[in-house]
Amino acid sequence: MHVAFADWSVGDFLGAIHDLTPTILEQRQEIERQRRLPVTLVESMRHAGLFSLWLPRALGGPQLSVADFIRTVEAISRADGAAGWCAMIHASSSLIAGYLTEPVAREIYGDGAVMAGAVGPTGRAVAVSGGYRVTGRWAFASGIENSDWILGNCLVFDGDVRRNSPEGGPVVRMMILPKHEVEIIDTWHVSGLRGTGSHDFRVADAFVPEERSMGGFGDTPTQPGTLFACPLITIFGAALAAVPLGIARTAIDELISLAQSKTATGSTSLLRDKPTIQTEVGRADALLRSARGLLFDSVRELWDEAEAGPVSLEKRGAVRLACAQVGVVCKEVCARMFDAGGGSALYEDARLERCLRDVQAAGQHITLSATGFELGGRVLLGLEPGTPRF
Repeated sequence: MHVAFADWSVGDFLGAIHDLTPTILEQRQEIERQRRLPVTLVESMRHAGLFSLWLPRALGGPQLSVADFIRTVEAISRADGAAGWCAMIHASSSLIAGYLTEPVAREIYGDGAVMAGAVGPTGRAVAVSGGYRVTGRWAFASGIENSDWILGNCLVFDGDVRRNSPEGGPVVRMMILPKHEVEIIDTWHVSGLRGTGSHDFRVADAFVPEERSMGGFGDTPTQPGTLFACPLITIFGAALAAVPLGIARTAIDELISLAQSKTATGSTSLLRDKPTIQTEVGRADALLRSARGLLFDSVRELWDEAEAGPVSLEKRGAVRLACAQVGVVCKEVCARMFDAGGGSALYEDARLERCLRDVQAAGQHITLSATGFELGGRVLLGLEPGTPRF
C-alpha cells in the first residue's frame, strides 16, 4: 500500500509539519492567488501522511486520537490557515474508511487517495437496484480540486417519495463518488480562507453502489477502536476547531514579533513597552489558552467515555460548547492583535491581516459559531439538541 503510517505517533507528524513549514510559508501568497493549495504542496502533505490522520490502522493509517489530531492540524494552521483547513478536511474524511467494508475502503484509500465533499444534505439519492441514482448540488467543498473522491450527503427517495426514519425525520445517506463523475463549479471568491478552494460541485444522475454509501451523520463502524466509538459528527466538530486555534496563536506571535521593533506614531517607546500592548497580549494569550484547554478537556472526557461504552449527550454537548467557545474566542484574539498592530497590521508581510480574514471565515462555519452555545445549553437543560448534526 502507498499509505503506511500505522506506526507514526503525533510527534512524527509534528516533525513532518516542522519540516514542511518553510515551504508553506514560501507559498502563502501563491496559495492566496490560486485560491487553492499548489499541487506540489498537496503532494508533499499527502506523502507526509497529513491527509490520513484518521485512517484505520488496518489500512495502514495512524488512527490518531482526537486530541492528537487537533494538535497536528493546529500546527499546520499556524503556518497557514488554508493549508490547515484543507488538511483538516482531508484528514477527517479519512475517518470514513472506518465505516465502509474493508474491500471498499481499500479501493478508495489504498493508494493514499484524498477525499473532500460536503455534509449538507442538498442532494437527492433515488434507491435503485444495487445502489442509488444521485443528483444534486453542494456548496463549500474545501480542497475539492486536490481530491480523488468526493462525498455528498443526500436525502433518500423511493421513487418520488422521500424516505423517512422511524422517528419521522428524513433519511440521509452519504454518497461517495470518483472525482471524474463530479462537476466543479468555480464559486470560491471570498475574503478569508481563499486558498481552500471551497467550490460548489454538481452531480447529474450518477450511480453510486450501496457499498459506497453510509449513514449521513454516522453509521455503525466496521473498524474497532475508541476513535470509531466516538460520534462521527461530534469529533468532526472538534477537528474544525483546531484550525482557528492555530491561526489565533500565529496572530499573537506576529504581534509579539512586531512589538519588538515598532514604535507607535507620536511615541519613542516600542510597542512592547506600552502597558496597553502588554495588557492586550496578556489577555489574548489567556483567552486562547482557556478556550484551547476547554476543547482538550471536553475531548478527553468524550474519549474516556467512548472507551468505556456509549457516549452520552452530555459529553457531546460539552464538545459542541467548546467548539463554539474556540470559534468566538479566536475571532476576538485575532481582532485584538490586529487592532494592537496599528497601520502595520494592514500589510501582508505582517500576517495579521490574513489571520483576521482567515479566522473570520473559519468562524462562519456553524460548528464554530455561537449557535453551539444554544445547542450545548439545551443539553444542559435536559432537552434534546434539536439537530442530527450534533
